Amino acid sequence: MYELSLYMKLTLKIKLLPSELQKATLKYTLIEANTACNEISNIAWDKRLFNQFKLHHACYHPIKNSFKLGAQMVVRCISKVADSYKLDKKSKRTFNQFGAITYDSRILTYNTNNISLSTVNGRIKIPFICHNSKYLPFVKGEADLVLNKDKFYIFQTVEVPEEEVEDIEEFIGIDMGITDLAVTSEGKNYSAKFLTQYRIKKQKIRSSIQSKGTKGCKTLLKRLSGKGRTTATIQNHTISKNIVLLAKKENKGISIEDLTNIRFTTKRRNKAFNTKMGNWNFGQLRSFLTYKSQLYGVKLVVVKPHYTSQTCSSCNHIGKRTNKVFKCINTNCVIDTIDADYNASKNISSLGGAINHPEKSTMFCSLHY
Repeated sequence: MYELSLYMKLTLKIKLLPSELQKATLKYTLIEANTACNEISNIAWDKRLFNQFKLHHACYHPIKNSFKLGAQMVVRCISKVADSYKLDKKSKRTFNQFGAITYDSRILTYNTNNISLSTVNGRIKIPFICHNSKYLPFVKGEADLVLNKDKFYIFQTVEVPEEEVEDIEEFIGIDMGITDLAVTSEGKNYSAKFLTQYRIKKQKIRSSIQSKGTKGCKTLLKRLSGKGRTTATIQNHTISKNIVLLAKKENKGISIEDLTNIRFTTKRRNKAFNTKMGNWNFGQLRSFLTYKSQLYGVKLVVVKPHYTSQTCSSCNHIGKRTNKVFKCINTNCVIDTIDADYNASKNISSLGGAINHPEKSTMFCSLHY
């Protein structure tokens, strides 16, 4: 009897800390490799050779003799071109001079304090920062060297073993929203106030810069682009990790709503609300919760969102929700008013348990399924 080991593929974002000379070498390597890719693409297009094996035999030696690239780097360039034509062969592919290039274990290795990688000037060792260095022993597959805003990064694929998911009875319900990014059935509230204020502030700055319209302003706008998206990503990472670790600690599962079509079903109110709806990145938070749950061995279930915000979590009667307040209209219920998102999270928690153990009949089963 063989034990089946499950692995999850993750991508580590590793920031390189090159000296000025090393930075120039890396830029030169990007330019040389992408110029070689364009030459390989010309050969592939002219001879209609899109198969990597055939393309390799047609252009390996000419490229190797014409560019200051090592043998394995030439192989990676041929692979990059062949992969680019897999989507379709109707148009000729061209490559940006600073486009990402691929490395494998033959031309990139990790040491304790630095990364050793092949360049046009031979091997160089560069210090790096990796916030998840515990995953470096699980390096598996290729890595991409990326230049973004004059900073170099390595995006490395790793295969991390998943923890076994245990059968559990209770679930932490998560209600995701615009005012509060997440509210848990444990009573934890993750407010969107900071992110909303941050976006408003950045939008005012962008509007002020755009009104000037100078060349320097365009450069500044380009440098500032993506700041809000990065801030939201960091916040979603923090929220999802906190929730998953709490579930792991309490030996519970996680239950979330399926909000796939929420932008099409929600009633439009005004321009400000529509902007908030457009900025609401619930899909990213769900994806983070999903992969972190698998990584830590926490069971995650997805439930239908129908009536979770309108049902009383105590007596299961349909009540009335007004913004953040839920009022139960059942006179015999112990709940009069309660935070609407907290009430919804408790319903989502109950639904998670009903789905995980359908043999245990609940009112939610008849109400939703």
